[in-house]
Amino acid sequence: MKSTLKSIFFAFLTTILITSCTDDEIQPPVISNIEVGAAHDEGAEDVHADEGIAHPGESLHIGADILAFARIETITIDIHSDEVTPGEGEVTWEFEQVYTDARYQVLNAELHEDIAVPANAALGEYHVYIIVTDEAGNSTTAEEHFDMVVEEE
Repeated sequence: MKSTLKSIFFAFLTTILITSCTDDEIQPPVISNIEVGAAHDEGAEDVHADEGIAHPGESLHIGADILAFARIETITIDIHSDEVTPGEGEVTWEFEQVYTDARYQVLNAELHEDIAVPANAALGEYHVYIIVTDEAGNSTTAEEHFDMVVEEE
């Protein structure tokens, strides 16, 4: 009788351990080393000297390191401002792009995008959201900001 109870208890314990270990959740992606600023090309090296600012009519560099525990499905860059009031001839600039390039659909990606800023973009503070979604349905958002200013000569 004792051996039968031991067998049943052992089978029950084994079943609990097996089922509890099979449903591990995949961690959401991690976004680090974010760079947002005016893009400058000097010679063969790509130098991003104006971190945290952008200039109308030029390129805005956005970069980040992304670590995902399931393959990346999409990376979205969303740029907008809640504080900008356009002056005469200016527009409040908004940008949203979803990236599904093969170079980003990996576990570890290096985000590097240079985005054209309209020449009539209003001056002021803008917000950048980087949203990474993996194939497991996990999503992570990172926020940075930059100031749109006239480039000094």
